[in-house]
Amino acid sequence: MENSFAGGGPVETQARIVSMNIEQGGVHTTLLYAPEIALRAVPMQFVQVKVAPLNDPFLRRPFGLSRISPEEGIIGITWATVGRGTSLMGLWREGDTVSVLGPLGNGLRTDRVLRTNPGPHGRRPVWLVAGGTGLAPLYPLALSLGPHCRDITVLYGARTAEALMDTSLFETVGCKVTVATEDGSAGVKGRVTGPLGHLLASFNGPLSSNPPLAVACGPTPMLRAVKAMLRDTPVELYVSLEERMACGTGLCKGCAVKAAPPRSGYFHVCSDGPVFPAGEVLLGGEGQGA
Repeated sequence: MENSFAGGGPVETQARIVSMNIEQGGVHTTLLYAPEIALRAVPMQFVQVKVAPLNDPFLRRPFGLSRISPEEGIIGITWATVGRGTSLMGLWREGDTVSVLGPLGNGLRTDRVLRTNPGPHGRRPVWLVAGGTGLAPLYPLALSLGPHCRDITVLYGARTAEALMDTSLFETVGCKVTVATEDGSAGVKGRVTGPLGHLLASFNGPLSSNPPLAVACGPTPMLRAVKAMLRDTPVELYVSLEERMACGTGLCKGCAVKAAPPRSGYFHVCSDGPVFPAGEVLLGGEGQGA
């Protein structure tokens, strides 16, 4: 697959835990001192973390990078407790060291993506669409895109107000944030596709003259809905997939996603992705019965 993504080669390192914080939405953000990874990483890449010192559990856990600071040598991962592996991570303490492999995946290199279709003035609008914990890896992307874009709009959805992550980091770097909750307990009532529809309808100026770049990260049903909404528009959409993965390097073939026609076969989310041009992959049950 040929696209506009690239990242530095992975390294395995013993990363020191700098801080452990429980944040809004019940998620945890762990900052790790891992300068070898921080220097190589680009937004939307991920790392594989060994959650316990012994080989139990045996498999590493994948996490998108929610912070990348080459100057400080810091990377961040944001996670929710959903199983045994993340429960063990709750036992981590500041000063502990953990084995981290990364950066992995293709990532999103700002300069190359913006150069593909920069618009008449070289500054195109950017739409970041997130669901649940899919918001976290979009923050380094917003930081890197900010100096090169006309404006950045963040559309973020969750089921309830209690499940919403904090969006203030995006606001402090100048992003316009719209929140949606399915029960209406915060922001717009409904799914995040509602605000996306309003954004499409109210976009200032013809889309074709300065087409936005959209990046979506979240559950597969949300990605599928966003792709359907933007399919017949000039908006250039990329999706970040969350398929479960084991090795993180493409060897185990466990995170395969079907290629969209006219291609055949499969991509591997860990090595070919996790970010794909939306038109190159089939999401979930998309395309079945066609």
